[in-house]
Amino acid sequence: MGNYANSLSERDKHTRITKGHCLICGTYGSLSQDHVPPQGSITVTKVEQVHLTEMFDLRSPKVKGIRSPNGSKFKTICRTCNMTALGQNDGEVAEVCKVLTQKIRHFFTYANSPVSSAHVPVNALKYTRAMVGHILSATSVTECIAPSQPTPYFDPLKKFVLGDDHAMNDTHDVFYWFFPHRHHQSIKLFSVWNSGHTCCMSLLSFFPLAFLVTEKDKGIYPAGAVKLDLSDKSLFVDLSSRNVHFSSFPAVELRGNQMVALNGSMSIVSYPIK
Repeated sequence: MGNYANSLSERDKHTRITKGHCLICGTYGSLSQDHVPPQGSITVTKVEQVHLTEMFDLRSPKVKGIRSPNGSKFKTICRTCNMTALGQNDGEVAEVCKVLTQKIRHFFTYANSPVSSAHVPVNALKYTRAMVGHILSATSVTECIAPSQPTPYFDPLKKFVLGDDHAMNDTHDVFYWFFPHRHHQSIKLFSVWNSGHTCCMSLLSFFPLAFLVTEKDKGIYPAGAVKLDLSDKSLFVDLSSRNVHFSSFPAVELRGNQMVALNGSMSIVSYPIK
């Protein structure tokens, strides 16, 4: 039993809770399970969850992930936020994934196509509100134990998800790019140091797109990323292979004095299993 416990992902310590403070509105009470990625945007399968830091660990044997029979879930928000702030906007995420997946399938079926990009109609406001909401929820339940403290990074994101369309205008930028992988990545907060320049960011990645939130005008993002404006009517996605090696986290080549800092319990990888 001792050896099994030692080989189990630390994620096991960050999932068990019944009541707590909602990580979006702050209300204390019963918590609801949020599917991340949202249902309808992917084919729901059995998955395992581990911390991203465990995926990078070179120890042997590898840790055993926390299993779920029906997709990756996080019990960190109240039912009201789950059904309204997220539920009313998840359909936009599902439609973007559906249409883009069809175009990706067509592109790789007819590989001689001279066009290596896809345009997808989008309600950028609804899409962003849903994705930011899932970023806030996809973390450890330990954050729900005590009331959240005010922070200049997360407070505008919460206000935006709760309905303030302009809450992020002066504080955050959003980027997206093609994510051709089967695993899912949810990193609520991490920081990149690049030659004296530091930027705090949040990432939610699942096929077919990666979605990155950064501090306003900090300018640290992958070469293949496209900036998303909340007034956009379509997404432009480069499907070429030129940036595929930097599509997954950390999405940049770390060399010299460049580095990434993150909290393992706020950085989760989910992958499908049989």
